[in-house]
Amino acid sequence: MRLVPQLIVRLGGDIRLAMILLFGALTVVSVIPFAIFRALQGDWVAAAVDTLMVLTMVGNASFAWMTGRTVLAGSINAVVVSATCAVLPGVLGMAGLFWIYTVLLANFMLAPRWLAVSCGLLILVGALMTAPFPHAMAATAFVVSTALVMLYAFIFASLTEYQRQRLVGLATRDPLTGVANRRSMEVELADVLRSHQEQAQPAALAVVDLDHFKRINDLHGHDAGDRVLQAFAQLVEHCIRKRDRLFRFGGEEFVLLFPATDREGARAALEKVQRELRENLMGPDGPVTVSIGAALLAPGDDWPAWLARADQALYLAKRSGRDQVRFDDPRPSPGERRLHLVMPGSG
Repeated sequence: MRLVPQLIVRLGGDIRLAMILLFGALTVVSVIPFAIFRALQGDWVAAAVDTLMVLTMVGNASFAWMTGRTVLAGSINAVVVSATCAVLPGVLGMAGLFWIYTVLLANFMLAPRWLAVSCGLLILVGALMTAPFPHAMAATAFVVSTALVMLYAFIFASLTEYQRQRLVGLATRDPLTGVANRRSMEVELADVLRSHQEQAQPAALAVVDLDHFKRINDLHGHDAGDRVLQAFAQLVEHCIRKRDRLFRFGGEEFVLLFPATDREGARAALEKVQRELRENLMGPDGPVTVSIGAALLAPGDDWPAWLARADQALYLAKRSGRDQVRFDDPRPSPGERRLHLVMPGSG
């Protein structure tokens, strides 16, 4: 019984995979009866073409499900089915044109737009060369209608992709600072953990807290505090590597992730961040400093434990006078502070 909810969750999170599976199922249901009928009529070429389409869609659906490589699977579907449609009018006559519009639309849902356009042109040229149009006006009408369908599909696919990117941004970015949010952090920490388990890559994590930030909000208002947070995010993203990641954890706390980085590399990067902030981060009353707690990924860590060790180091940095970088001591100490992490599925 658990299989159905898991299936729904996976398909809900990967629209391209859902479309590949849907088109695979629809192809089987709609094309197999034609293949059987044509085989019974002795039209073996047409039956073979139908069978090729079915096998391609089913095979790619299985490939996409097992590997998650949906772009490749969708692209293969688009190319093979489009090539089939390009010669179909030569096999079925004018009846072969009826399938073309369905394939044109499907290509924009399954493959990248540039490939869908290329496949559409392939279909158009192939149909013009093979279809027995009764006169030039019929061929012209086919070209115009096909071009319009491709244009409408291209516009719709472009608008859909734009909206998808905006929704992804709203779901994964902090609206104030523009950096990745906690939801995105959880996903990326899980990815780093998998890389560590599979390839034994080192990684470092740091929790960064703005010193005396509450005083800024209390004395100068939240607008002043927001401007400081925005300036902080810009300065940090300017001085870290492209592969490093900054997340807003909440309030004035941020998390820095350093993939494929050992202790010395993380220390050098964090000291660079601290210097940049110390020299350039200004609040209404003057410079704003930060305290940083860091931890290396240890064998057996899950991401909440890893993050909690970095938070413990942050607590030590603030207790020791602030404006400094401290690394986690792997040995537990009495009364240590831990972040209260809300895990998915917990109360």
